[in-house]
Amino acid sequence: MLKQGRASRRPTNRAGTVIIDGKEHTVLLRDLSETGARLRLAGSGTLPDRFKLVAPLEKVNAECVVVWRRGVDCGVRFE
Repeated sequence: MLKQGRASRRPTNRAGTVIIDGKEHTVLLRDLSETGARLRLAGSGTLPDRFKLVAPLEKVNAECVVVWRRGVDCGVRFE
């Protein structure tokens, strides 16, 4: 059985927008790879398990699935 390696991450501190039920919420992209990102919530609340992430400066427009959560940070995989 082959092990899949992690995609190379690069740090970023740019804002992104999460779209949930037509409403926009600001997040901070902490790091980014071809397959996913680490997001930090701006303000209180939690993200649902699936949502759309848009970050034009990082050229991201993707459906996401949360794969881990730690405090105000979460890791997402791009679908």
